[in-house]
Amino acid sequence: MFRIRAEQAYDWHSLPNFHYLKLDLFSMMFVGMGLFKLGVLSAGQSTPFYAIMALAGYLIGIPLNAFTAYTRVANNFGLVVSAYSGITFDLGRLSSALAHTAVIMLLLRARRMLWIINRLAAIGQMALTNYLTHSVVCSTLFSGYGFGLFGRLERYQLYYVVAGLWIFQMIVSPIWLRHFHFGPAEWAWRSLTYWKKQPMRKERTAQPAAPCP
Repeated sequence: MFRIRAEQAYDWHSLPNFHYLKLDLFSMMFVGMGLFKLGVLSAGQSTPFYAIMALAGYLIGIPLNAFTAYTRVANNFGLVVSAYSGITFDLGRLSSALAHTAVIMLLLRARRMLWIINRLAAIGQMALTNYLTHSVVCSTLFSGYGFGLFGRLERYQLYYVVAGLWIFQMIVSPIWLRHFHFGPAEWAWRSLTYWKKQPMRKERTAQPAAPCP
């Protein structure tokens, strides 16, 4: 598996910078950078702004994504139909992503469902660790050296795997960050970046002694 993935990684990293797949990645990064600079990702815009953003995003994204899904299912996921139905993919995913972002910002501004927001924030702080966890768990579940479940689960059953991973990480990530500054992968990456071992464990603040009666 390592040899096969090494060959695939080599092929991916050998793509020229003007390849459409790389332009796709760069474009989404630029969109995120632009939103961050405009204060959209820090709840810096007004409530009506986010409401309109969510409404417009869902009005565009949901019908397009529903059309794409219906077309593929109706044609039994044929390769040709799936390829052509992907024409709506970019607009549908970007619109939906912007709408999801707007909803999260509205929740932040209203200080609603903060227990979910805080857990999502913890997952984001450990994004690399969680990403690698996904890879290890899913490769073990679906590859031949693990349980070999590739192609054996129905599509709806895959959501059970997704839900299990999300629940696990929403529980573990906040607990981990109570005791440590970074996730394990983030700590290693940060230490390599600064070429210096970074502090990992949070120091416990001493509790003041109770006054004598």
